[in-house]
Amino acid sequence: MIYVFLALSYAFCWGVGVTLTKIALAEISATTLLLIQLTSSVLFLAILCYWQSRQLPFSITHLKQGVAGIFEPALSYMLGIFGVQMTTASNATLIGSSEVILTLICAAIFLREPLTRTKLSLASISFIGVILLLLEDTQDTGQTSLLGNLLVLLGTIFAVFYVLCSKQQIASIDPLQLTASQQWVGLLVTVVCFGLLSTLNPLYEVSAVGISPPFWVLAIASGIMQYALAFLLYLISLRRLLASQAAFYIALIPVFGVASAVVLLGEQPSLAQWMGGLLVIGSSYCASRWQAEF
Repeated sequence: MIYVFLALSYAFCWGVGVTLTKIALAEISATTLLLIQLTSSVLFLAILCYWQSRQLPFSITHLKQGVAGIFEPALSYMLGIFGVQMTTASNATLIGSSEVILTLICAAIFLREPLTRTKLSLASISFIGVILLLLEDTQDTGQTSLLGNLLVLLGTIFAVFYVLCSKQQIASIDPLQLTASQQWVGLLVTVVCFGLLSTLNPLYEVSAVGISPPFWVLAIASGIMQYALAFLLYLISLRRLLASQAAFYIALIPVFGVASAVVLLGEQPSLAQWMGGLLVIGSSYCASRWQAEF
């Protein structure tokens, strides 16, 4: 029961976090927002680590064990945050659910987890839901939105690489220490990449000038929710669950993402998008009920 609660918790943090990011992007540039969020996450986790063991997660050892942070949050969210800027929060959370089928396949290949008929069937249903979303969005809003969707999808692929690396580490490393190390590495990689990007194109320059106090609070809160808490809860769950099982719970993210987008942003998903979302959510529910066939 505790792991169901943890799964719902990290799905909530990621789903609502995407919507909060979408709101914050109205005043804060994508590059600036991501750095504020990651910095907030690292500082929050560092405080927890010091409170737990009187150690800060900034040593060479922590850098080595946090290598998965290159994939996520660094590469995954650098691409994803630009994608969210170009598409809707509802689309971003639903596209992220393609992580389910990608994780199933990669977990079978690299982690030797069983790839059962039940898994494939439910993952296929989830993937069809994502395709419905992509097709509808391409028809309605054109190339700009399609580019945003593709960036979010590429970020999701890097997220799968993160899962594979983390699953191999989590058995021997404390979840809090591992989360903090990964976030620290992710922040360092993001700073370097954004520094190079701003040199090539001044439009991507990082600047906190002109950000109002409410948006500062929003950026910091969304960083702690979407990065620190979500990743920590996910790694705690991953310690006891198969990577493929944890992936199906990730598909619950649209429940919170779409609901918060409707409430906070007033977005109204189309009929096709709702159908796609229901397929994704339904497959996740069935996966949670049919654990014996996994």
